[in-house]
Amino acid sequence: MSVLLHRMIDGAAQRRPEAPAVRCDGAELTYGQLARRVNGLARVLLGTGLERRDRVAVLLRKGLDVPVGFHGALASGAALVPIDPRSPAEQVVRILRATGARHLVSEPAKRDLVRQALAECPEVSQVIGLEPEDGLPVRCVPWSTVAAEAADQPPAVGTIDLDPAYILHTSGSTGTPKLILHSHRSAMAFVDWAVSEYRLASDDRLSNHSSHHTCFATFDYYAAARVGAATVVLTPAALMMPGSLSALLERERVSIWYSVPTALVHLSLRGEIEERDLSSIRWVLFAGETFPEKHLRRIMRQLPQARFSHVYGSTEVNVCTCHHLPDADGLGDPLPIGRACSTSRTLVVDDQLRPVADGETGELLVCGSTVMSGYWGDPEANRHALVRRPSAGGFEDVYFRTGDQVRVLEDGNLTFVARADFQVKVRGHRVELEEVEAALLSLESVEEAAVFAVEDGEGSSALRAAVVAGGEPATAEILAGLKQRLPPYSVPAEIDILGSLPRTPTGKVDRDALRAHLAKPGDCDGP
Repeated sequence: MSVLLHRMIDGAAQRRPEAPAVRCDGAELTYGQLARRVNGLARVLLGTGLERRDRVAVLLRKGLDVPVGFHGALASGAALVPIDPRSPAEQVVRILRATGARHLVSEPAKRDLVRQALAECPEVSQVIGLEPEDGLPVRCVPWSTVAAEAADQPPAVGTIDLDPAYILHTSGSTGTPKLILHSHRSAMAFVDWAVSEYRLASDDRLSNHSSHHTCFATFDYYAAARVGAATVVLTPAALMMPGSLSALLERERVSIWYSVPTALVHLSLRGEIEERDLSSIRWVLFAGETFPEKHLRRIMRQLPQARFSHVYGSTEVNVCTCHHLPDADGLGDPLPIGRACSTSRTLVVDDQLRPVADGETGELLVCGSTVMSGYWGDPEANRHALVRRPSAGGFEDVYFRTGDQVRVLEDGNLTFVARADFQVKVRGHRVELEEVEAALLSLESVEEAAVFAVEDGEGSSALRAAVVAGGEPATAEILAGLKQRLPPYSVPAEIDILGSLPRTPTGKVDRDALRAHLAKPGDCDGP
């Protein structure tokens, strides 16, 4: 029988009921406690009319209740719809409507947000986590009722591995939100690969850095549950001060870290790592954006006992390639995204979907067991993103079009070149925005950088950059450095020096928010 995501909790509870499953701010749930609460939530959901393959939305702040909501939704036979607790009401409404979720799991701290959303979502019939006295226009079941239903045995609901497991909403750093559906089979394929690749064991402690509605959480929560390891939840408050974060990592003896590079840059620059005993960290995984070489070398030297891996893959494919780094002195330039994982096959094609020769640049296609079922309720997007290609025996394989431009290196590794939608024309010249960002990050004073195109008022485009810099450099100094590294048409016409860059929940640069911020006069620290 195939393993289902929520059944991992029961297995861990049977093996080691007293072992910590999740820790947050010094509090914890053991696997025995978590399993009973999960089963209680599933019983409550099933007792109020939920049917197999229904959608259950979970709107909770980071904390101990999150895995209860996640696994409880799955144990009821439903598909989980995690929602970013920082979302505005309009976003919550869009997700609830698009997924058709009739059940919502939340908490008193989100009462006002839930009230606003329900005013536009008559489809929602029940909210778990709020009191009947809260006056919402739906049935409310408090957490105390869930606790009263706690049980040792999960309900029998007949879920199979091809059933929907979760629907993640993401727009990356640009674009409109997408609803990405993964089955239990595709999620478990990734979980089992991660457990094997990073040798996860029951004594590991995995840090949960990103928001729990992102694909990073699949590793943080589910891979940990697969082996009965602990997930250490890093709350927004814990992440605000890198020095406090490093102290928490020391105190909790975190052994596995997985995040975007930016989080590691902040930890390296301002986390007082030299003053901490972080010898428990044995593996650092990073993904989602470019890791500036100078910052990567520094943190590798600060954590000499740890192995480092560059993993690549969008939410649609979980992870499809991986590159285990050598020591800090042996990094490639550029840093590869690696070779296909054991769960995946990759193909590099031209704009006619024909394979390109080694050394040429093309779009990366991915096929394998970790690929999504599709975009929820969007057949047109599926027709574009999921393409069929002939395979052996007269069958067809389904490949996901990543939209990423890559190149195959001589040693067989793939290197990321650019996002197709990050190519712009400036005075007739094609410019890769990532190349301009890489040039900025190569400057000693620049810690973070983002570049985007703006209208120049003459019917063409110009470049504008925003940077976070140390040592208070002048804009002229940064421009002079760029002119030594880039052709004139690739040098930004404007450079804004900011205290920080806005980030998406996964930690990537939020370019829409950045544009809006820079559009407000007087908001920039310079020039």
